[in-house]
Amino acid sequence: FETEDGHNLLYPVRSQINRSIVLTDLEDMAYKQQYSHTLFHCLDAVESAILEGQALEIYRHSDPYADRIGLQEIYPLQILYHDIAWYLLFEDCHSGHLAIERIDRFTDQYRLIASQTRSIEVQKLSLENSHKLIVQGWGLNLGNPEEQKLEREGKLQFESVIVRFFAPVVRFIEEGQNRHPHQIIDRKGKPNFIEYQIDLPPRSLYEFSRWVSRFTDNALVVAPQSLVEKHKQAAHNLAKLYP
Repeated sequence: FETEDGHNLLYPVRSQINRSIVLTDLEDMAYKQQYSHTLFHCLDAVESAILEGQALEIYRHSDPYADRIGLQEIYPLQILYHDIAWYLLFEDCHSGHLAIERIDRFTDQYRLIASQTRSIEVQKLSLENSHKLIVQGWGLNLGNPEEQKLEREGKLQFESVIVRFFAPVVRFIEEGQNRHPHQIIDRKGKPNFIEYQIDLPPRSLYEFSRWVSRFTDNALVVAPQSLVEKHKQAAHNLAKLYP
């Protein structure tokens, strides 16, 4: 890091310390002798397909939330990193459904669908529509095909969510001025509490609920009632785990 006269030549002024929870680096896999057989081994092909508007057939080998194992024909749109892992944003070739899935849940088996290509302009439009959904929601779940269609048409009813945050996390919540573009922070209860308000599509309630749960007894869900009951039951279940 230093020259002969003692001056810093290179210094890591900035760093990103987020770490994927699964193996992603091919050299690291080889060193640890843990070949993962996931789509990480084919990212060059995926990136080329994105830029060329080329459809791919890929195989999902894991889905912890639903039984969606098997082949899928997609237009890959973007590779993105979020929180704990790398994800693939894509559009289903047949339904036009937009989705984001963990890359490691697909195998290293893929096939180029030569008969299905489209322009980069169409790719960019799908990418833009995907990011509109991301901005409107909370997290990476872009909804099921039926809900997503209604949302993109502006016909989906959003849920009005209110969460009351108590000290000592009040200041932390207030600091997040750019946490969500549509958030409202009601400070009338200060210094005892503030209320965080946001309208979300139903698809986002699960991910938003998980975020709220991080604050344990410093957060109280006020609305909607379905979310109130969910958090109340979760609190009861948690209490039962302790003697």
